[in-house]
Amino acid sequence: MGKLTNDATKLLEAISYQLIVTLEYCHNLIEGQALWLEVYGDVTVGGKAQIEVKNFVDDLTDGHINFWNTLKNWTSSKFKQEKYCELILLTTQAYGATAELRHWNQLTVGDRLALLDNVLKHSEARTAASGKKESKVVQIQQFVMAEERREILLDVIGKVRIVSDEPSLVVRAEEAKSRYGKGLDPSKRGDYFEALLGYLIEPCISKDGWKITYDDFDIKIATLFARYCKNSRKFPVVDLTSLKGLVDESAYADRLFVKKLHEIKYAEKIPAAILEHMVAVQTISSEFKRFTVEKLDVDSYKNDQLKRHISLRSGAIKQCRRLSKEYWCEESQIFFDNRCGEPVDGMPAFDGTTVDFRNGIWHMLADDEDEEGNERLHWRLW
Repeated sequence: MGKLTNDATKLLEAISYQLIVTLEYCHNLIEGQALWLEVYGDVTVGGKAQIEVKNFVDDLTDGHINFWNTLKNWTSSKFKQEKYCELILLTTQAYGATAELRHWNQLTVGDRLALLDNVLKHSEARTAASGKKESKVVQIQQFVMAEERREILLDVIGKVRIVSDEPSLVVRAEEAKSRYGKGLDPSKRGDYFEALLGYLIEPCISKDGWKITYDDFDIKIATLFARYCKNSRKFPVVDLTSLKGLVDESAYADRLFVKKLHEIKYAEKIPAAILEHMVAVQTISSEFKRFTVEKLDVDSYKNDQLKRHISLRSGAIKQCRRLSKEYWCEESQIFFDNRCGEPVDGMPAFDGTTVDFRNGIWHMLADDEDEEGNERLHWRLW
């Protein structure tokens, strides 16, 4: 499939790359610090650093527009360079073979100014020789080197550090998952990583604009670790959205737990029952594998649920028999609703067992045939 004329892939890659860099700097925050995303620049660490992030393939040469445009932004009257101890150009670009910029981080302020001045002179000479109009990059160079900005420029270039030849988007993402995924269940590192990136781009609902504080980030990490760490006590959450698309009533028409809802003329509850059944099955077959949950633990939970249900149903049957038979179906529906609205009995070793899982366990039990002298789970009160 060919790309559209105005394909935005590169823009999305650049945004993704910036978010991963932002995530790295969030982990570097110390108590009391805050970080801003796309407010004062690409990434800003309050009182410490301004980071411009560039995800480019071509070489970083002395006259490259990425470098000079970054200097232009930092020497602009709107930018308060005095607020930062360091100005960082972080780029995936490697230095060109003849680039003097490769020595930038080791040069004095005077040597840096001389390098910039030399680049401008060569650019203007080439433009004059060609007879063409000054290119955009030459105009940017002239803006940066203008005499009226010299004092600001000297302050800026004294703080500039170039971080070049950084990993590609894919490599950086994988390294971030590994670096910040310590202590997590390996199968859930991707989910944890995506949740953190989602937190960074979350609209200004739960955060103060695009500001991320040490305390907020600390709480977010603690919350996600509780869910995704190895042997977490947080009950595993199944993606209901993806499961809802798989609910097919016709495929479950012959299942006993579905027939038992038809038995009390409560067909409208069947789609939800199927979804809950799917949640319980997936949790047991997939999610519990990440934890020290043995079959015995699940069987014990199911057995406890069945015993309680049989006892409550027995009492409800006695109440129902006092009414005419014409009300038995409706009373059975009320019994079903009341049961589904009860507080959830927690699974041992977990906090926050979900209603969907608990109800799904009931539907699994309702899917079992009665045995001689051993009645299974029913909703009918007769």
